[in-house]
Amino acid sequence: MGYGTALIDSGEIELYRFGRSQQVFRGPRPSLKSPYIAFIGGSEPFGKFVASPFPKLVQKKIKTSCANWGTPGAGPGFFLKDPVILEACSNAEICVVQAMNAEPLSNRMYSVFPRRNQRIRGVSDALKSLYPKTDFSRFKYVSAMLKHLRQEDARAFQIVHSEMTAAWMARMLELLADIETTKILLWLDVKGVPSVITEDLVDSLAPHVDQVLKIQIDEEMQGGILGGASRESFWMTRPVHELVANRLTPSIKSLMTGKSDLVA
Repeated sequence: MGYGTALIDSGEIELYRFGRSQQVFRGPRPSLKSPYIAFIGGSEPFGKFVASPFPKLVQKKIKTSCANWGTPGAGPGFFLKDPVILEACSNAEICVVQAMNAEPLSNRMYSVFPRRNQRIRGVSDALKSLYPKTDFSRFKYVSAMLKHLRQEDARAFQIVHSEMTAAWMARMLELLADIETTKILLWLDVKGVPSVITEDLVDSLAPHVDQVLKIQIDEEMQGGILGGASRESFWMTRPVHELVANRLTPSIKSLMTGKSDLVA
């Protein structure tokens, strides 16, 4: 997984290892002894191309430690594989759970590696039968494979789409059930970026969280650098991180009512 090497090389990003697998996360390492807010998700909370991702901006606003466990390319299956992180999320005052993408998630059509969810581990006979002319050995990454399959046969891809959706819903429900604390489900609706995740899917998870926060990212906020690399979150510019932090802060404060020692 990439970590925004330009920022790392300039000394602006601190990394540390945590969890059962000692996965690399963005620092500084948070204190888990005092009350804290947890964030889990993909490239978006990690903030590959900014000095201050939205969890850090929220921390400055609420004066409470924020643990950023966003992981580039992660799907919900990544966090289900790490009981240490799940326990840390459950011990948080509030856990902000991103409605992560469905692509980097094993399903009945293909499987991904547990720690590198964007890399293909294998494809099923069912997928091969849907696309008999496709040489699947040419693909290493899920996003490239799915882009090809969508273009090759849109009708067959609907079956793949259904499997991805079903797997995503099952894993998100499992993840939310395993995090035993107050939860905010964060959905970033990015205009111009195709996604399996729809508003209806997000709404179906509402009964399993304390609050759903939907944030629309308009194209004019994306910095004009989206290009063909939508899955790499180049659209998460500094203004977008600021927008997310500004929207998240009152939601977090509202759930922390009565905990005046945690809210500035």
